[in-house]
Amino acid sequence: MNSLLLALVSGEISAGDRAVCAEALRNRGFELFTELRLAQVDAIRAGLEDFESWHVLVAFNPLMTGANRRPDAVFADFEIEKAAHLLANLLDDAPRHLRIAPSAEVAAAIAAAILPEAEMRQLQALIATRRDEMATDLPVLADLSRFKYRAKVELVEWNGAKAVKKTFRSTAHDAMERELAFFDDIAPHSDVPARVLARTENAIFYEHIENRWAVRRLFGFRLPLPLSLPQVRALAGFVRLVVQRGWDPIDLSPRDNILIDAKSGRLRAIDFEFAHRRARPVAPVDSYVLSGVPADAIAARPLNNAMDHDPYPGKWRPFTGLSKQSFLHDPAWLQWLKRLVVHPAWLAGHALGAVARRRKHAVDRDERLSEVVLVFSPPPRAPGPQ
Repeated sequence: MNSLLLALVSGEISAGDRAVCAEALRNRGFELFTELRLAQVDAIRAGLEDFESWHVLVAFNPLMTGANRRPDAVFADFEIEKAAHLLANLLDDAPRHLRIAPSAEVAAAIAAAILPEAEMRQLQALIATRRDEMATDLPVLADLSRFKYRAKVELVEWNGAKAVKKTFRSTAHDAMERELAFFDDIAPHSDVPARVLARTENAIFYEHIENRWAVRRLFGFRLPLPLSLPQVRALAGFVRLVVQRGWDPIDLSPRDNILIDAKSGRLRAIDFEFAHRRARPVAPVDSYVLSGVPADAIAARPLNNAMDHDPYPGKWRPFTGLSKQSFLHDPAWLQWLKRLVVHPAWLAGHALGAVARRRKHAVDRDERLSEVVLVFSPPPRAPGPQ
């Protein structure tokens, strides 16, 4: 049972807040199996007050990859760490109201102690079913997934050529519908989105694009090398097109999902799971994709992804070399001059600030996580035969 996450939430929080926790887990790739009141389990020693009033959320991630990349991490499994960090930031006074098992192994041990044997078998069968739903029967050449919260992405051999297969989880068919609706409307007007080759009930096959815009790193940091000016202007034109057609591609950015086709040199884009249909077209400068998603907006959005405030300084400007206004409005000659004169100084300041922000984020993250990790002592084993 290397796929489980177990969260304890205080009986003091509302059913609505527990539902928010379940939704947050879903957005981090975990499907809720059951929620129940916690009976006394001798294996748990967490110093929790009013222990029996706590609720247990038992969730699973059939695509969990396992070990944390940081050997000194509070949580042993990377996917559990990401989910724990999200929950810790969502709940008010999380150290008082939240505990999360530090690994899938611990979660499985506790689940076995509190769930009837028939329910454990049901849980195991459900995990196997979800894995089967996501299985690929084509030759897989590479795993291209960055995360697998909503889908897994694979380079496959398809009809004698390479293609990208994006298989959506059963809990993320809404993301698949958004992505296809965006493509079906925009593809007749632009060749920027990767072409859809085929679609099934839970998967989309895309053309494979050899990307020549290589990611370069220095001391673990991604070097924000800007696109060429013609590519920047093509990207601005694409943004103007999609917002004019009423779309807001919330998660689009040159940092994350822009490619440069190695064959043609053209700008291409992938991943439109969060494409949002606005009630009416807006000016590009007012779009969510360039200016952030307001808290009261009714739209699917990436979580913990800097979209609750202006994303342009971190996700766009280092790769465009221009301010937002210049990116959208300046003529080419002025953009060229600003990239030559203004951008180097801006980038130096941004890079220094990024180092400080990254260090502070790491310290804050581990502090938050250590406050909500569940202290667990395995129950003593019965003595064996002498």
